[in-house]
Amino acid sequence: SPPDLAQLCADEGSFDAATLSENGTMLFFRAGLWGWPVERVLGAAGRDRPRGPGLWVGSGGVGCVSCPGGAPVLGVSPRVWPHGAPRGGVRGSQPMGCLQGEQVWAYAGGQLRPGFPRRIGDEFPGVPGGVDAAVECYPEDCGGETVLFFKGDTVYSFDLALRVTKPRVWPGLGPCSAALRWLERYYCLRGTHFHRFDPLTGKVHIGYPRDLRDYFIPCPGRGHGQGNASWGDAGDRCSEMPFQAFLSDDTGRIYAFRGGLSFRLDSWRDGYHAWPLGQMWPELEGEVDAAFAWDGRTYLIQGSQVSIFLSEQGHRRVLGYPRALQEELGVPSADAAFTCPGSAHLYLITGDRIRLVDLTQMPRHVGEPVLLPHDHVDGAMCTNDGVFLFRGPSYHQYSSMAQLLGAQQPAPPQSIATHFFHCPQ
Repeated sequence: SPPDLAQLCADEGSFDAATLSENGTMLFFRAGLWGWPVERVLGAAGRDRPRGPGLWVGSGGVGCVSCPGGAPVLGVSPRVWPHGAPRGGVRGSQPMGCLQGEQVWAYAGGQLRPGFPRRIGDEFPGVPGGVDAAVECYPEDCGGETVLFFKGDTVYSFDLALRVTKPRVWPGLGPCSAALRWLERYYCLRGTHFHRFDPLTGKVHIGYPRDLRDYFIPCPGRGHGQGNASWGDAGDRCSEMPFQAFLSDDTGRIYAFRGGLSFRLDSWRDGYHAWPLGQMWPELEGEVDAAFAWDGRTYLIQGSQVSIFLSEQGHRRVLGYPRALQEELGVPSADAAFTCPGSAHLYLITGDRIRLVDLTQMPRHVGEPVLLPHDHVDGAMCTNDGVFLFRGPSYHQYSSMAQLLGAQQPAPPQSIATHFFHCPQ
């Protein structure tokens, strides 16, 4: 049977590998144990199949294979083996590789691919045997399709297009027993702790290491996701506690803010669970009152202040911020704010009034207030699906700004928890 939480949450030991399945389940591997899916944290629907310490991922879900015990697991996309395994294989399934000693095993559909196992150096020229961990690095993060292999303090960066390996020494990161990419971020696991690192430089982000058991494993009495009781209803995605702000940014990411926490809503791989603000937006603390995005930047309003972060650079804060909201946008405060895709028109809501700001004009001027069919809202956002106004546990959807501004009565209320967080009705 699967290991119990006491075994997974013990202080001793480390994980040999970690990967994310196609349905969003985080899987951890430890010698002597099969891959344990932490679906209770991520809200995924993978099934437990204890048949070996490895896995494969394909269109049919998660299965298990007989990887060598303790072998690092490389969960990769079809870019690594884009046409199935070298010398054959099953197309259409996401490949998985197991690395141990001098050899690599490649699987598709739960079956060992023809020609495997083979030498790691034959499959990935320039990569030595005996690697500790491996993770795929996406082109937008590494400048090309790359796999990072870890061995001690050295990282071997293998360019999939050029078939060239470049060794790098990252002493600040140290050895990794497992490596993982999750939500555009890269993690090095060692013992019961993990570091977040830059895949180009190896630089470790401030605030690390952190304990796996506070973030990825639902250990009793420890806190993150479902486990942090100190967050109360604010951290419970299915509670009816009102949200304070919503954001749809230029890249299509959607966030909700409540009680100093943020939730990622557009990606089921996050499991819709809470993160402290500083995890996503460095150095940001407190509560977000309103948020919007424009021209590759995210604006987070807190009281009479606004901070601006670059959306495409790991949410790096722009120098000189926070600054006064009155100085930046011409208003002292806002209950909600939003821009629609491709538009430079910012809509600010205070009480039962909405006002327009043209973001291309400097200095910025606020238009005349227009009455809304709501006496107040907690948050707002605009996507290609229309305008959403949030109040309490409900949201009201309008197909366009014209429909909102012409409405005499609020649109029918719908459940935030059910629609955005997929909670039971």
